[in-house]
Amino acid sequence: MNPANPETLSELLKTLERSGELRSLARECGLSVRELRRRLSIWRRELVTADEAPLSDTAEVAAPKAKAAASRKGAKETFPALVSAADLEESPLPSKGQPIMELHTDGASRGNPGPAAVGVVFGIKGGEKVAEYCEAIGKATNNVAEYRAVVAALEHCQRWGVRRVHLKMDSELVVRQLHGAYRVKSPDLRPHYQQVMFLTKGLDEFRVSHIKRAQNAHADVLANRALDEK
Repeated sequence: MNPANPETLSELLKTLERSGELRSLARECGLSVRELRRRLSIWRRELVTADEAPLSDTAEVAAPKAKAAASRKGAKETFPALVSAADLEESPLPSKGQPIMELHTDGASRGNPGPAAVGVVFGIKGGEKVAEYCEAIGKATNNVAEYRAVVAALEHCQRWGVRRVHLKMDSELVVRQLHGAYRVKSPDLRPHYQQVMFLTKGLDEFRVSHIKRAQNAHADVLANRALDEK
């Protein structure tokens, strides 16, 4: 095997295990470096037992496949069905007091870019989940899907007249960009970032926080459901 030019998926996975980019890939997958290296090793061994096709014959590369597999792991979990946000004409928040809408959003892409979808869980901060939303959005990268999920969630909040929103998501990139810690350099992401800024401009309160992938499993399940049902 030539490490600089792997010819099979097994060889590529082995190269990734030894790559200096493993830490960055692990962060994108929401895994520790040790756990990602363990999974890559398992997948490589599984491939060895099957007939392998040359890399030139496959439409996906290992990094997006690794993230998609890690994402679909959460899809095994089940959650109580909630009313679709699209079916709610009025805000599901209590009319008294100053309740806060807590959003959990996630975007999924199988191929990166590839078939993509968004998932959103709407809840009352400190209380119960009240609605959900998922939609296939065509071909997109994972980061575009993450932004599209936020936009979809905020559009429902705007339609309902919600004034206070707390957003939670597992995309460290998008969270840092919304905080202003990272510049939005990608021309593919900039329009979606600007749309989020526009939708949050009129809110009385808007907070964004990063959470672990395991804490965002419900939104992940919804996004993958939209892809599976496409």
